[in-house]
Amino acid sequence: MENLRYIGIDARLRTVDRAQYKQRLDQFDFDMILMTLNQTLSPGLEQWQYFHSSQAGIKGSKNYAGIANPVVDHLLEQLLAAQTRDQQIAAGRALDRVLLWQHYSIPNWYLNYHRLAYRNRFAFVTTPPYSLGLSAWWLKASEKPQ
Repeated sequence: MENLRYIGIDARLRTVDRAQYKQRLDQFDFDMILMTLNQTLSPGLEQWQYFHSSQAGIKGSKNYAGIANPVVDHLLEQLLAAQTRDQQIAAGRALDRVLLWQHYSIPNWYLNYHRLAYRNRFAFVTTPPYSLGLSAWWLKASEKPQ
């Protein structure tokens, strides 16, 4: 809000409950929202849901920006019709440029790595020769409470 004020925009933050927030999203009753658009490793149908003109007028759709742009629609068709990885990358990059240049969204953050927490707490014991041969997993005994 301070950055917006710096460029002359008087922004106000309004807190609403979950039900009202969902209702406002479904009705496109907002000026600006903070939203994460989940992506797959290989872009495709989710892009159509987020950016295609056919989704702009549907209440409850994921086209939050209300994008109804024939250029975006054409690029989405190219993205979904890509036969090779190179075609897919080219269409995806072109789509990205158009979406950024039209200011439909403001990238908020980006991580070029994965966060991963790992704790080895499982044990496996070999099956004794006189058993049925079933294997079992169980939690290791903890040396210290965590």
